Amino acid sequence: MLRFLSEFEILFYAVAGVVILVTAQRTYLAWREWSGSIFGLEKEQSQRKFNQNLSILVFSVLLITSLFVVNTFVTPTVPGVQQLATSTIDMTQQPPTTTPAPTIAVTGEGFIPTIVSYLSRGCIPDQLDWTDPSNGDAISGIVELKGTVNVENLGFYKYEFSPSGADRWTTIAAGNTIKKNEPLGGAWNTSDLQPGNYELRLVVNDNLNNTLPACVIQVTIEAGD
Repeated sequence: MLRFLSEFEILFYAVAGVVILVTAQRTYLAWREWSGSIFGLEKEQSQRKFNQNLSILVFSVLLITSLFVVNTFVTPTVPGVQQLATSTIDMTQQPPTTTPAPTIAVTGEGFIPTIVSYLSRGCIPDQLDWTDPSNGDAISGIVELKGTVNVENLGFYKYEFSPSGADRWTTIAAGNTIKKNEPLGGAWNTSDLQPGNYELRLVVNDNLNNTLPACVIQVTIEAGD
């Protein structure tokens, strides 16, 4: 019933509108006739005609108001009334040619995914990533390190450096608050380091002290002036 009222709502409004207009005109004419009647019998008939038309007019207004309330406030809250069109699959349509999406692998502990195609560095945009410096940048002197650490259940993070391929990591600084494309909380003084290729990694532990895959980038330290 609700679906029927919703589907033919416009038709009901149109019919009720016509009925209200016609009845309103007849009610007005009956009222004028009743007001101008002098004799008792004539006045009684005019009053009866006026009451009938007024009743129809009031009933029509109440009916159209009830329909509006039902379709506006009741029908949308009832499940299954509004039927959604089901799309038809075209079996003859050729699948579009798209660029392969980055492969996503979930760690064994069920933490944040690692995007393999993202240079295989463990970095995930908007979750765990370096902002400054970027991968491949040449730096010198004192460098303010910026990045993003936006991981659920964050315990703490730290950032470290090591000569490329040496796996000798030295911690620069650490923090325990969410960072979004902003300074990580410390600067890296490269003045005392030998010029060459280095790795920077951003390591995150959750609040259960589980270590997530590190975000690693390559940088080149140049000799200072």
